[in-house]
Amino acid sequence: MFTKQQTILRDLGNGLVLRRSTTEDADALAEFNGKIHGEDEQDRQRIAAWTHDLLARPHPTLRPDDFTIVEETASGRIVSSLNLIPQTWTYEGIEFVVGRPELVGTAPEFRTRGLVRLQFEEIHKWSAERGHLVQAITGIPYYYRQFGYEMALDL
Repeated sequence: MFTKQQTILRDLGNGLVLRRSTTEDADALAEFNGKIHGEDEQDRQRIAAWTHDLLARPHPTLRPDDFTIVEETASGRIVSSLNLIPQTWTYEGIEFVVGRPELVGTAPEFRTRGLVRLQFEEIHKWSAERGHLVQAITGIPYYYRQFGYEMALDL
């Protein structure tokens, strides 16, 4: 288990740091993702529970430090986050490893500062280190092109 200080990946300046998550982030990250991604109260609760489970319960592939967090150092508040879920996919009977970015979000007052881009750069490194042959993301069509993604499969 790492201390919060040991999880820091880089100082972003302006009172922000980019760091890896720990199980101790489960409550705060659940609240953040519920607020950012939930469309109504039921959806907020569902997303918060999913986030909390990803960090606090054993997961077959995701580790508790597989989220990136941009944190405001003065308050400790999470202002942006995303994660990388390792998966194994099969095509024509051939298995291959995939990195799946998910729960990409930034608090409205911190948008357009390049925080998501910095986090994608980090998880792209993680994905390469883990030997992922592909990264796949679902979400807003065309938004993820700015981070190097193209529409490939119709889900």
